Amino acid sequence: MLTSYTYDDGHELRQHAAEQNLNCPPDTELSKLTVDHVLRLSAITAAQPSVIAANQRLLALFAVLPALGDEEDPGFWLEVQRAGDGSLYLAGGNIEGWIRLTFTYPNETALAGNILDAIRTLAAEGRTAVAEVIGKRLFNTDHAAYDGELWLRAVEEAAFAVLMAAKAPSDPEAVKNFRNSWLQG
Repeated sequence: MLTSYTYDDGHELRQHAAEQNLNCPPDTELSKLTVDHVLRLSAITAAQPSVIAANQRLLALFAVLPALGDEEDPGFWLEVQRAGDGSLYLAGGNIEGWIRLTFTYPNETALAGNILDAIRTLAAEGRTAVAEVIGKRLFNTDHAAYDGELWLRAVEEAAFAVLMAAKAPSDPEAVKNFRNSWLQG
């Protein structure tokens, strides 16, 4: 189970700033973080490199699902894994590790790359089954598979954005060279 979050890519988030901006101390258990906390963290990092902002969007999508070992829904991730034909990509422990890595190193792309691999390798029936499990957890409606499919699409888009942001030039000189190469003609 994830027990805390840290933010450090060379600019450590000070405890005072975390308490003031996130309304929670940095050692808060992740299971106690709300979507609002994740969104505030996203806003704080909006001025950071685009990989960090993209990762925050991806993490916000996972924040609406139970954490591994959540007392209210302890079997959720096992049910997701079973629905996905037992894919190890969908094992709660693996997802927990990728989320932990992303919180620790916000420029990391492991969560994005692995979750895309997980979704890409699902057979059509497995994808529908996973979507239904997620949709039931999110909204518990008669159209759970559709709702879950929308969540999967949002996750795919967010994960792809992380990978593209990691490839995009962030060096001002590289950006200038790119712009000039397209504007010359």
